[in-house]
Amino acid sequence: MGWLKDAQNLVAIATTVLSIAASLALWYVERRKQHSKRIGHRIQMDIPLSRAISEDLPGPDGLIRRRDITEDTTLVLLRIENDGAATITDGDYISDPKGLTVTFAGRRITDAYPVQPALTSNTARQIRLDSRPVYTPGENSLLLPPVALNSGDYYKLLVMLRGGGAGTQVDIEGRLNDGTVHPNQGAHPDDKPPLFSALGRWTVGILGTGMAILLVLATLPDPVPQPRGCASGSLTLTGSSAFRPAMEALRDAYTRDCDDAKITVATSSSGTGVRQLLESDPSDSAGDHSGVMAFSDGPTSESDPEGKLHNEKVAAMAFALVVNDAVVVNGKPLTNLTVSQVRRLYLGDITNWKDVGGPDLPVRTVRRTGSSGTRGAFEAHVLGRPDSFSTSSRDCRTKDLLPTSKVLRCEEHNTPDLLDRVAQVDGTIGYAAPPEGTPRKGSHTLKLNGLDPSGENITKGYPFHAVEYAYTIGNPEDGSLSDSFLDFLTQGAANRVIARAGHLSCTSPDGSAACRG
Repeated sequence: MGWLKDAQNLVAIATTVLSIAASLALWYVERRKQHSKRIGHRIQMDIPLSRAISEDLPGPDGLIRRRDITEDTTLVLLRIENDGAATITDGDYISDPKGLTVTFAGRRITDAYPVQPALTSNTARQIRLDSRPVYTPGENSLLLPPVALNSGDYYKLLVMLRGGGAGTQVDIEGRLNDGTVHPNQGAHPDDKPPLFSALGRWTVGILGTGMAILLVLATLPDPVPQPRGCASGSLTLTGSSAFRPAMEALRDAYTRDCDDAKITVATSSSGTGVRQLLESDPSDSAGDHSGVMAFSDGPTSESDPEGKLHNEKVAAMAFALVVNDAVVVNGKPLTNLTVSQVRRLYLGDITNWKDVGGPDLPVRTVRRTGSSGTRGAFEAHVLGRPDSFSTSSRDCRTKDLLPTSKVLRCEEHNTPDLLDRVAQVDGTIGYAAPPEGTPRKGSHTLKLNGLDPSGENITKGYPFHAVEYAYTIGNPEDGSLSDSFLDFLTQGAANRVIARAGHLSCTSPDGSAACRG
């Protein structure tokens, strides 16, 4: 039940339960309402009248007569409607007296007429409005006799009053057998009642809010699991510069929960990092081999005759080919090459971009130095052989070192310098590891065999990749920071951190297959 400790899961569960409960409440209340009798009433007009406007204001049967209009005369239009699902008969009115009592606070009734009956069906039945409202002129209340109404039927009552003013309180009272008489929201004449009740609108709002919360939770990044066991001390992470962004993210994730640990990232290249680890002096009492961990893109090529090194597979990492924007095909930047084409470019079999459909432009290749793990992965998975060719250029523009070379080859010690060179020199191609290998302005990433460089695409056959190894001198001592951090890397806790860095963790389902291969 550990998933219950995740705050996002708890919020999602609470939101789901609330939404379901609100839906059931709406269903229950609306179902009861549909099977009950309901008479609604609302004021559609309540206006003052004066002699000035009454001269041109006609009325039915002389209702609004000039001689009856005074300065305090008001006109009220009431709408009485069956807004339930059940039919209301004459016998359903059980109040005493039977019918509906309308009271106008502070005003006196002059005249009252029922008007404009409406039916929801085409039956011959008519709303019985032949009985006029019962009232005494000068009083402030009248009685509407019982009227049978089908669902949706309504009629209106026009009342002229004196005294008080427009907008003063109007009350309608009555009782129905298994039903209610209630006010509805006022509206303009002939407006239909709202489609949903206030409860329905509130429930829809709650459901909508719940769905929005669930959507936000679904798009939030998953929280990083805490390390299984924290340790204190100092640890230096060295080696692969390509894996540096992932190292920094892993360090931050570990130290966020283990604040007694001090972890430093100091990378150079895969070979250099492993060599520094091997050359450390074991007799130095101040030297703690368990406090150093070297990362290598692929198994190290450094000699270890004494068998001191211990390794763990950490991640499968895809590398990218990067090309200068001047390499275009049909006016658009080149987007894809095959492994065979890249191999022929670097071996010197193709010396001009026009041979792969590009412009008439010399091919210039940039590679990493021999200690680079990225170069080792390129040799193993793309070139198919060691890149033992001599460097022919210092500046990647002219063959100043080896004029007789078939192809211009230059070399850079680190990924940032390589990317700068590719972006600055027309016709240049190089390789790097994302996300550190994000192209500079003036260059772009290529697909290889039709696939983008990503951890996900390794499982689909993306060829240019390597397994990232973590190296220590022997098995770290139990309880040491190296032991705890290595456990963090290899027991699944770091899967999400590695995935966010664009790689596949070797302990994830997809990554385990890629790391075995």
